[in-house]
Amino acid sequence: MKRCPKCNRTFTTDTQKFCTHDGGLLLDAGQETVRIEHDAPTKVISRDLISQVTGEIDPFKTIVTRPEETGGASQRATHDLSPETVPPPAPPQPAGPPAVGSSDSVTPPPTPAAPPAPQSASRPLSSGPIAAPAPPLQALPKKKSNLPLVLGLLAVLFIVGVVAIVAAVFVVRPRLIAGRIIAQPTPSLRPIDDQPTPLVSVTPSNYMPAATPEGPPEYTPPPNAVQFVNSKDNLEGKLAEHYADFSFYYPDNWEKDPKAGVPGATNFVKVERRLPPEFTQENLAVGWYSSSGSLASDRAVFHTLAENLSAQFEKNFPEYHKVSEGETKAGFYEGYEFRFEAISRNTAKGDLRIWGRTIFLPPSAGQESGVVLLMLTTSLAPELKSVDDVGVKGELPMILESFRFGKK
Repeated sequence: MKRCPKCNRTFTTDTQKFCTHDGGLLLDAGQETVRIEHDAPTKVISRDLISQVTGEIDPFKTIVTRPEETGGASQRATHDLSPETVPPPAPPQPAGPPAVGSSDSVTPPPTPAAPPAPQSASRPLSSGPIAAPAPPLQALPKKKSNLPLVLGLLAVLFIVGVVAIVAAVFVVRPRLIAGRIIAQPTPSLRPIDDQPTPLVSVTPSNYMPAATPEGPPEYTPPPNAVQFVNSKDNLEGKLAEHYADFSFYYPDNWEKDPKAGVPGATNFVKVERRLPPEFTQENLAVGWYSSSGSLASDRAVFHTLAENLSAQFEKNFPEYHKVSEGETKAGFYEGYEFRFEAISRNTAKGDLRIWGRTIFLPPSAGQESGVVLLMLTTSLAPELKSVDDVGVKGELPMILESFRFGKK
């Protein structure tokens, strides 16, 4: 049976240590409570006191250890205590003189200047004399942060992702589109006054409708101009499938090729300026190419289209040489071009220099196929001196300036 020395209440549970009414430390029913007076002398707890009374462990102390059974009186130093032996927190002791578990062992009262330390903060007691407090544990060195390494890895992954996206846009996609290019058969080379106009076609792709641009102003033709308006009449095959609405003006002294724009033809139209009897000075033919729907989306395939068509010209023009390639304008429309030179030797007019210019124009709103403007000129045109003059000097500028998409 247990008894509270403050309120004298008794408790039948032997394992209970504290009073449920005032928190006092419970004692055995036959054990007396020794109160400490402020003027009472302080006794020193030693190993001998315990052995003189009972020689057993006091069950009412928080943690008590037996003396070292080595036969000697060695004391346990405070620094031998490890953090793992610290007991879990216990309820705070009530105010007033503390009670002890033995009438022969007492503890000094707390000093009035500072309240007694909570029992939960005490370290385990040994059966030897009271030792000095242990030195504070040394702080462990701070662990090195992995943040710089993580940030570095993220930066590398970001750069690799950007490189992959750029490669997909500028390398993989053009190659995929270029793999679908199919060149039409090119007729064999004919005399310069009746030069064929080879064109290139692309297999149909997923078209994107082009945005409606503001139309160019109306063209005011000179008195000697003749208008051509493209029409679906008599068209068949690829020309009918890739039909485009367009029109332009050309000088009335030029001749329109009757073999263009008819069944079996490869061009919508071909007009030519000739020197008698039938030698080409300037001509223009209009064909088609499969477009993605706009200038921006076609930029990825323009170079491949130019290389494909240039390879065909190289087989048909003697001493062929591509001079330049890049973006350009044909009248009011932006497009992509390449220019070339060739030589036709031993003609009735002697050796003739050939200058060519090919322009790819993306479709206008509501159309799917772009058009190809192929201009061929020779040194028989007195106004032209080099490939840079094609479409700039002579009579071809009228056609480029008057070219319009849509019906007129």
